[in-house]
Amino acid sequence: MLLLLVAFLGGVLTVLSPCVLPVLPVLLSGTVGGRGRPLGIIAGFIGSFVLLTLFLASVVSALNLSPDLIRWVAIALLLGFGLTLAVPALQHRFELAMSRSLPQRRPGDRDGFLGGVLVGVTLGVVWTPCVGPILASVTTLALSGQVTGFAFAATLAYALGVAAPMLAVMLGGRRLLHRPALLGRLGGLQQVFGAVLVVFAIGMVFGVDRQVQTLLIERLPALQQLTFLEESDAVQQQLQRQLP
Repeated sequence: MLLLLVAFLGGVLTVLSPCVLPVLPVLLSGTVGGRGRPLGIIAGFIGSFVLLTLFLASVVSALNLSPDLIRWVAIALLLGFGLTLAVPALQHRFELAMSRSLPQRRPGDRDGFLGGVLVGVTLGVVWTPCVGPILASVTTLALSGQVTGFAFAATLAYALGVAAPMLAVMLGGRRLLHRPALLGRLGGLQQVFGAVLVVFAIGMVFGVDRQVQTLLIERLPALQQLTFLEESDAVQQQLQRQLP
């Protein structure tokens, strides 16, 4: 229970780290659209992050793929989603495709849940490198083919810790943007957020996000101490008992 609690708190604290930079534009995009979008984003994030943490490293190792493949997949997904938001014609086509794949839903996935799930999957890919000591040990277990109950529970606890502040940001942003004075401008705001995502994805191609993260850590050394809970002696002793 100690490890699960610390994993959850570690997820919450990770939101304060430079790793959050690629996520911010996506979270802002979650403040507009259907009311189901924020919950869809969270569901997609938790599901993809847990699966990627437990199994992707093993797959990449088994197939001898480049670790940078994950990053390029994330860039492609961010760019595609940004274009979908920024260009109304692309958004219309995306909504039509979703309505055809799920004919039982209203045309266009009006509540935005399904679209949010796809965005959340992108977040899971982007967030995978942002792990502390506990999740690093879980990844080691996964690479050795030992996906234990502890590994799953710790990964899920961490993902829930990350998801809690994410959901709070999106719901707070929606409450702010859905005031009467801004309701008529939501379409334009959605396009702006899409353009921001496109710019950010292009910046990731040239490594701008990594440069900014390095600069922040150099200027704010306190950011390196966010894993203090996971590095405590009590947690490390418990963690060693879970490792083979």
